[in-house]
Amino acid sequence: MTSYVFDTEPLIAFFYDEPGASTVSEHLQAIDAGEADGVISHATAAEIVYKIARFETGSPNQAQPTDQEYAAGRQDIRILRGYGVTVETPPWDAVAQVKGPGGISLGDSYAAALALDTGATLVVGADPEFGDLSDEIELQRVRDDPV
Repeated sequence: MTSYVFDTEPLIAFFYDEPGASTVSEHLQAIDAGEADGVISHATAAEIVYKIARFETGSPNQAQPTDQEYAAGRQDIRILRGYGVTVETPPWDAVAQVKGPGGISLGDSYAAALALDTGATLVVGADPEFGDLSDEIELQRVRDDPV
């Protein structure tokens, strides 16, 4: 069975109908139909909640999100779970192995380590830092250009 680990960027693309959203939607539908497995790391879940809260303020990185805006981010996690996406934590030593060479953020290291640990395809956006990952991690980019 196909397995996907989602990074934050493609899921934000899905929720805001940005380029790449249709690919993510196809994967989520396959997960919902039982044709694939889908997972996000706890770090990715946290990023989704705070990034969506920031977007919902209307002034990302300038306005402090309110409880209502954080609730919007938590609702999106519930939507993912409704499709059958689970939230998991990779082994800490796998995260360290991915992060060790540098060039990748700690949050992205969690997603990559989860893909490495489970043998899943890592679904990412245009973020260039994923280009330096080990060949052991299969990458699928949902878009080539940042939004």
